[in-house]
Amino acid sequence: MMILGINGGFRPGYQDVSACLIHDGKVIAAIEEERLSRVKYSAGRLPYLSVLEVLKSAQISIEDIDLVAFHGSTWEAEIDDRVRAYFQSHFGYSPPIKRYHHHMCHAAATFYSSGFGESMILTIDNSGDGISLQIATGKGSSIEVVKRFERPNSLGLFYSMVTQFCGFTKDSDEYKLMGLAAYGDKTKYDLSWLIGFNNGELKINTEYINAVAPKAPSLHRDEMIFNQLFSTKIGIEKRIPSAPITQVYKDIAASAQFHLENTLLKIAKHYLKETGSTKLCTAGGVALNCLMNQRLMNELPIDDLFVQPASTDAGISMGAAWLASVESGKTPMTPDDAFLGNEYSNEEIKSVLDTCQIRYAKVSDPAELAARLLAENKVIAWFQGKMEFGPRALGNRSILANPATANIQSVVNHKIKFREGFRPFGASLLEEDIFEHFDGKLNSSPYMTVTYRTKPEKKSVLNGITHADGSCRIQTVNQRQNTLYYRLLKHLKANTGAGVCLNTSFNLKYEPIVCTPQQAIATFYASGLDALIIGSYYISKG
Repeated sequence: MMILGINGGFRPGYQDVSACLIHDGKVIAAIEEERLSRVKYSAGRLPYLSVLEVLKSAQISIEDIDLVAFHGSTWEAEIDDRVRAYFQSHFGYSPPIKRYHHHMCHAAATFYSSGFGESMILTIDNSGDGISLQIATGKGSSIEVVKRFERPNSLGLFYSMVTQFCGFTKDSDEYKLMGLAAYGDKTKYDLSWLIGFNNGELKINTEYINAVAPKAPSLHRDEMIFNQLFSTKIGIEKRIPSAPITQVYKDIAASAQFHLENTLLKIAKHYLKETGSTKLCTAGGVALNCLMNQRLMNELPIDDLFVQPASTDAGISMGAAWLASVESGKTPMTPDDAFLGNEYSNEEIKSVLDTCQIRYAKVSDPAELAARLLAENKVIAWFQGKMEFGPRALGNRSILANPATANIQSVVNHKIKFREGFRPFGASLLEEDIFEHFDGKLNSSPYMTVTYRTKPEKKSVLNGITHADGSCRIQTVNQRQNTLYYRLLKHLKANTGAGVCLNTSFNLKYEPIVCTPQQAIATFYASGLDALIIGSYYISKG
């Protein structure tokens, strides 16, 4: 059974457009439209380039697809005709189409990716198919809903509201609010009057939000979720995006982050007790809040935690395809990693370099060279293998640096990424060394979805990846998941004594992660990067 899962929609609020191909329960390929179109999030579109790309990966045509799986089970009936017409007009053929509930897609994407035999499944976002939070249980191939909370009773809506109030863009910049929280006083503002979980119910105070009709689309990202009463209650006006970020907004960010964590902990504890589960899977946009995930990992009575690396709506395409696969009688197969996108051979890379008249050197051991350059405090771009599926660069489309380099956060933020100075960085490290450098409950974190505490004695050498609150979003790397990147970290440890590097996505501000060799070259020369290692080829500016 060849199933094409897609995500997107005809309204601006439907974003993270993607396509995923699953054959008899196995994920063949998954990719986000933005990586190919170069339009961030590709909001309000259906996938086109990403569908072509996953078909190319499997060397099949649209006529080989048995079913297109989509979200939007509560949408109007004519949506099937519109999607069918889209495929007919763009591909010349439309397979049968089936829609699934948005939160069931999220649940399937995380549970079937986890490898857990059974688990509680928590999906949290702004809203999808009218639901903002779903608790379910998974066992084998079965997923059963325990409880759903409807919009506007939404932790995602709450967090987006504060994101807007602090001068950032909703459905885009929530991670900035999370980063800013480290600089504020989390006890300054008690936000329990706005949203809370009590007696098994999640309720938001609608007095402070701009109402949206039950079946109406969500507000556009440029429209304010909150009203003037919210500003009056807080006691300060909304920050204008171009204005300085004063301490009051840092305190509001910290207070919102703290309230989000506390509220979700209450919800998770309540339903873990009810379900008796000892494992937890999460997905949905809110699930990418890695500070929240740190507290879930450390404070819940669970043995394991899995956060879907494509927790945004990009993961909907994977979940929808898996739900259809299960219905066809196929058992989902857990992917080995998140490297599900396209890749380029050395021959293809060399052809691009020659066409662009780039001076380069071919190297026998890219991992050894990269580690040596990092030990010399160079900042390098690293383009290897299959592209990651999800918002985190995991060592195939990454910018890397030595975390011990003086002022490295400022260098990468201002001279390479061209972004705000308060933004933190993630770290990649050898899986076997996790507890040498960091404190946390679990002995692996392969998808950079959870923060750990940097050990106090390690802060001096890991200063570049330790945030103001002492946390670090980490990615543990083992040889099975990424052999080349693991070797790079082993070489780095031999050179510096620590197999840890700063890892941030290979892109500039406002741009998607690079996908092609051409994009890698353009980004390299448009920034302050010192070197690019792309396949077996080394390019420098010296």
